[in-house]
Amino acid sequence: MRRAEVSLARGEDRRLRAGHLWVFSNEIDVAKTPLTSLEPGALVNVRDARGQGIGTGYVNPHSLIAVRLLARAPDVAIDRDFFRERMLRAKALRERFGLGPYGRMVFGEADGLPGLVVDRYGEHLVAQVATAGMEALRGLVQDTLVECFAPEGILYRNDLDARKLEGLPEGEAETWGTVPERVRVEEAGLAFEVSSRHGQKTGWFFDQREHRSRLARLCPGQRLLDVFSYTGGFSVQALAQGAREAVAIDQSEAALRLAVENAERNQLRGLRTLLADAFDALRELAESGERFGVAVLDPPAFIKRKKDFREGLLAYERLVGLTVRVLENPAFLVIASCSSHLGADELRLAFLRGVRRAGREARIVGTGGQGPDHPVHPAIPETGYLKVIYGLIEER
Repeated sequence: MRRAEVSLARGEDRRLRAGHLWVFSNEIDVAKTPLTSLEPGALVNVRDARGQGIGTGYVNPHSLIAVRLLARAPDVAIDRDFFRERMLRAKALRERFGLGPYGRMVFGEADGLPGLVVDRYGEHLVAQVATAGMEALRGLVQDTLVECFAPEGILYRNDLDARKLEGLPEGEAETWGTVPERVRVEEAGLAFEVSSRHGQKTGWFFDQREHRSRLARLCPGQRLLDVFSYTGGFSVQALAQGAREAVAIDQSEAALRLAVENAERNQLRGLRTLLADAFDALRELAESGERFGVAVLDPPAFIKRKKDFREGLLAYERLVGLTVRVLENPAFLVIASCSSHLGADELRLAFLRGVRRAGREARIVGTGGQGPDHPVHPAIPETGYLKVIYGLIEER
């Protein structure tokens, strides 16, 4: 069957030739390519205004991102060999960094497989298929995952907001093989269990792996405040490194229950949990006079859309200001942002304003991003979403 052709408007090929993988709907010459005539998820050839080949991709006429490129030439076969090459290349990268059987094995565009995320929990895989094009290719995806990773089971999480934008059904997870409700993670010599079906993302935040270990080294003899703690990754590692107490705050009772279990699983004492809104809990801790030597703030994305920017930036600032009020002198404050619409300089500004709002001084002693199992595509800044600041907080 002949593949449909997508023709770009004049001058709209520059960003793609510079390495980007997305074609927006307003970049297409709709006179040559009536988008409504194309089936969501269909493979297409992309050509510039002169008819020269740009690449092979898949299309969704109902999405702002109308085409995502899979290959840099037209008429490339998107078959099992294609997926095998991409997945084995991604797997080899993780092995070079010694990540073992726990981590993100496929990270969408950065691994040349847009719309697909795959996390590995030992013998089990948890996948997120976010686009109509990758959904149409899911049979090939599954066959290749089985070939490359030999899992006992694959769980497909269908609760992504992105699926709604793509016109895909949301709802219950789907399973190939067997995947238990609880899956195991081993990190820094510690064992954790998380919920594969009901946890955030795929159950665990592998992108913070390096920062959990880095923060733990600041904690011997200190009280740690872990805000938006989820299942206790930061708290448990801090206790293992000698923190005298960790106070974990989260709004999810199930997540805090898992945090307690994870501490007990590793025979660690000193974890205290607070089921509360983070902002309310910080005010109450300040009023009660509690003080901490280290704090980590790992909130959900406050800026999910560009129109949320001003309000979200203020939320980061308020969060820092409230936290600084419960810190000793001196103390370390680590803040992370997973908001792709917030740049590193903007997070630094929110950090500075929050510290000043609380009447304190700060020095930035470190920064960071996501780990190597979340590689950044240099032409797609959205793939470099995680920003982390390590601050030393002192009196004026």
